[in-house]
Amino acid sequence: MVGTDMITAMIRRRNAGLVVVVAAGAMLVAGCSDKEDAADRWNSPAPTTSREQLVLTPAEFPSGTTKVDLPQDKLQSAVGDVSAIQQNATFTPAECGSTQQDLGAATKELLGQSSIAAATGKSSMMFVEFVSGRTGNLQRIADGNKRCGQVQMTSTLDGQSVTATEHVENQSVPQELKGANAIAYRVSSTATAGAGGPMTTAAYMGYAEVRGMTVAVRVAALQDSLDQTAFEQFFVAAVQKVANAT
Repeated sequence: MVGTDMITAMIRRRNAGLVVVVAAGAMLVAGCSDKEDAADRWNSPAPTTSREQLVLTPAEFPSGTTKVDLPQDKLQSAVGDVSAIQQNATFTPAECGSTQQDLGAATKELLGQSSIAAATGKSSMMFVEFVSGRTGNLQRIADGNKRCGQVQMTSTLDGQSVTATEHVENQSVPQELKGANAIAYRVSSTATAGAGGPMTTAAYMGYAEVRGMTVAVRVAALQDSLDQTAFEQFFVAAVQKVANAT
């Protein structure tokens, strides 16, 4: 969702918490939804397999990646930092600020109901997956991306002026997920703090509602270019594991 990457880039610069911050960005999803999907595969009863076993194992993550632990307390702290900065920031267009602030509250609730897996890959790529025990309002996210496709944020962090610009573009869902209630989008961000040079990040995000749960994945890197194929394969693997679970 718009605003996430440009804010978390500044927090990362302050705390060097790349893994936790990238994960926090992945969790900014909106509220609850009762939207139904006609495909039985996606709408069958919730699996009996525990949520912790529904996230991808290290062997199921993309080849060449290395598992990273994401402590819940640090993740919650990063989300709190994001929310605090959003509350005091100025957004252009102004109406896009309230969207981000609303999502921050929903994020804290969702974190308590999610299992998380993460790994680092080549070229500083970061892969993060969440499986939540509730569903998210995916259409609200997609609509927000259209409405606030480009946003500038101005704020202060540790006494330094922060200016960041973010561009969000909705993407087609991988063919293997057609019929599911799923969305995908790409985010590119450029941020500067004080006298420091610009920091560029790029990320692909994917969300899918599967069997009464939400599967979310994020592939991000500290550069403008990113492997879309790697993201799509990761997204499909994460969703299909929940869809096929007993």
